[in-house]
Amino acid sequence: MCFEKNNSSVTTSTGAPVKAFSISENTQPSEVQLATLRHVPDKIPWAAWLVVAFSSAERFSYFGFTGPLQNYIQNPINDPVRPGALGLGQSKATALNCFLNVLTYTTTIPAAIIADGYLGPFKLVCYSSLVYLAGLLLLFSTSLPVSLHAGAGFGGLIGALTLIGLGVGGIKSSVSPFLADQLASTVTHVKKLECGEEVIVDRDITVRRVYSIYYWGVNIGGLSGIATTSLEKNYGFWTAFLLPLCSLSLALAFFIVGRRIYTHHIPQRGMLKNLFKALGIAIRNKFNLDAAKASFQESKHGRSVAWDDTFVIELRRALRDCRVWIIYPIVWLCFSQNQTNLVSQAADMETHSLPNDMLSNLNPISVIIILPLLDKFVYPFMKRVKLPSTSTVRMTIGFLFISISMAIAASVQQVVYMSPPCYKSPQHCAEVLEHPRPNEISVALQVPIYVVGAVGEVFFSVAGSEYAYNQAPANMKSILQAVYMFTLAISSTLGLAVSPAFRDPYMTIVYSTLAGVMMVCTIIFGFFFWRTK
Repeated sequence: MCFEKNNSSVTTSTGAPVKAFSISENTQPSEVQLATLRHVPDKIPWAAWLVVAFSSAERFSYFGFTGPLQNYIQNPINDPVRPGALGLGQSKATALNCFLNVLTYTTTIPAAIIADGYLGPFKLVCYSSLVYLAGLLLLFSTSLPVSLHAGAGFGGLIGALTLIGLGVGGIKSSVSPFLADQLASTVTHVKKLECGEEVIVDRDITVRRVYSIYYWGVNIGGLSGIATTSLEKNYGFWTAFLLPLCSLSLALAFFIVGRRIYTHHIPQRGMLKNLFKALGIAIRNKFNLDAAKASFQESKHGRSVAWDDTFVIELRRALRDCRVWIIYPIVWLCFSQNQTNLVSQAADMETHSLPNDMLSNLNPISVIIILPLLDKFVYPFMKRVKLPSTSTVRMTIGFLFISISMAIAASVQQVVYMSPPCYKSPQHCAEVLEHPRPNEISVALQVPIYVVGAVGEVFFSVAGSEYAYNQAPANMKSILQAVYMFTLAISSTLGLAVSPAFRDPYMTIVYSTLAGVMMVCTIIFGFFFWRTK
């Protein structure tokens, strides 16, 4: 291993620092070179860093307003224990959070079609951000005390969630593939360092690296909940919603300023029409995609089509690769407890002057710490013991940790139900106490839930985005990412269906059921997809 005099550096797949490459001719690696030379990531371009910065600011806005949202909806405005505004209760608060997720991740599909076939990802992200800003402005204005007392809170909330869902859906469908598009110049090749050592500049490792950086950045943004929950408690909900509005406004301005340095994906305007026509032909021929090939149509029917055989081959591959996301709705349902029922669980515990919805920030804090450790220690260890670090292997490992986190949540909930003074009715018992207070159990018991869940998240979520980009045909990047995101909509629909069960004294059963179902799904997923590349 050798180094250059240059101070800029990257990290190898084994976690070791390697300085900038010297200028030399790129060559395609042979099988022997692939097996014997060190694999390192390419340099991350400035355009990618700018997209990461925008994504981080967007997540700052999103988690900034969703952090106080459960309290805003659940608790009444004059609640003596917790901040509140609308007083709709835990079940309806969780249901409205699910509604936001359903809308957000359902709109990713039509948004992705618009991105790939008409506007391109950059323009779609810009337009979607404007819709998002309109929703935040409506939420802020209707959360002002004068608006709440005038009865505008609930109507404003529904309108705001609708606009925000549409805006976030457009962004989520395209920003992730747009980020990886900035690596367009990276191909796997042999490179000689200044000291003479040859290395493999590996595109797969580069894509994994940029998505890890992206996920690290969005979790930095996710810490906004610390600020907004403090603002909520000390100054009111309107201040908590004003901060995300300002953050997204500045982020969009900087994102647009950088438009000249981005690598832009050129939309294929006929792609959507060809996609539906090819699928229609396949359906009419008993779901046989080969019947949609141009060569088949020409030889069998003497008919010409607007696509070639490669288009159908890529479409088949995209459909086949979507199978790995079948389990994701269950995964997201478990993970979404961080922003909903675990916030309510914390409200039933002694928080020692902390806002009950601040504990959920342990998740992004844990992710920020864990991600570099994976690159430096875990992935090199996996390589040494010959455990593959493919996307599906990392997904399986992540699912296992999510199952464990739900099992811990069930245990904590049971301890809450066993604690005085309110036992299994903490929210209702407080109404009859002379001095309302939560159950006598420390909220510190929640820490392992968030930490273990964060370990699972950095495995399955980064791997999911990476898999969506790597497996997608060039003209379907946003669409495949949207299909991946759509699993969140399915998850939230499941959440809406079971939301009546999200209440005391049944939460131990809820968490235990989620843990058991997640474990069974993990075993099934590992059996079928462990060796998938």
